[in-house]
Amino acid sequence: MPALRPQPIPVLLLVKSAFQVLWQQRDDGLRLGFVPTLICFAAVAYGQGAAHRAMQYMQAGTPERVSSGDLFTMILSVLIAMAALGVLVANWLRFTLLGPMAAIGLGLSIGRGHVGFVVTCIVLMFVASIAFAVICMPLLFLPPFLKGIGIAVAFIAVLVAMARLLPFAVAQAIGQPLTLQQSWNASRGNGVPLTSALILVWLPLWLLGGIVTNVLFAVGFGQIAPLAMVFIAAVFQSATSILQAIVLANAFRQMVGVQV
Repeated sequence: MPALRPQPIPVLLLVKSAFQVLWQQRDDGLRLGFVPTLICFAAVAYGQGAAHRAMQYMQAGTPERVSSGDLFTMILSVLIAMAALGVLVANWLRFTLLGPMAAIGLGLSIGRGHVGFVVTCIVLMFVASIAFAVICMPLLFLPPFLKGIGIAVAFIAVLVAMARLLPFAVAQAIGQPLTLQQSWNASRGNGVPLTSALILVWLPLWLLGGIVTNVLFAVGFGQIAPLAMVFIAAVFQSATSILQAIVLANAFRQMVGVQV
């Protein structure tokens, strides 16, 4: 495999291109996103009751009253939703980098690439969480103001480090040999731009979702149709996942290149 050379990523161009591609290929977005959205909706609806009870205990200052059953339900709900969205992202990466025949039908066929991508992402998030917790431990002894700044800096640093390893996850999805070291080298100098692009495609839909949610609750729809609100949230999350998959695919093509 030839030596990987880092290339600068145009952040705003990546973001603009992601929205353009999603609009131009909205039919494929609906095709590949339909089933994962339903699974994500079902997972969140399944864990909604347990999460609501846990939130009540947290607000009452008695988190120890959260039952092991509710905790298990919430964890299972999150894992199912993450897996569904991970399969959606993997399918879109394959669709973009390998062509339409690599993600046919409704995206129900799950192969080694899908499993590898989902497992890699879950492991990366777990390791990032552990790293963030370890970094934050000594910061807890600082004064409140410095502690807040330190935690924010640590969070950003962990995000950037995780972004630099994302090409490895993309390679798993498309079946391209790539090591963690090669991913780290290929993304050198692009950790911050890639992180920024992923956040910038998420931000508009997050703001729009918040506005839609507030309006629907203001008119009473949210109170009478809570499951509909969960479904709307799942749709927004799926759209965000596709946008971020487009960013990852374009960044991967520029930093690493498709060689399968």
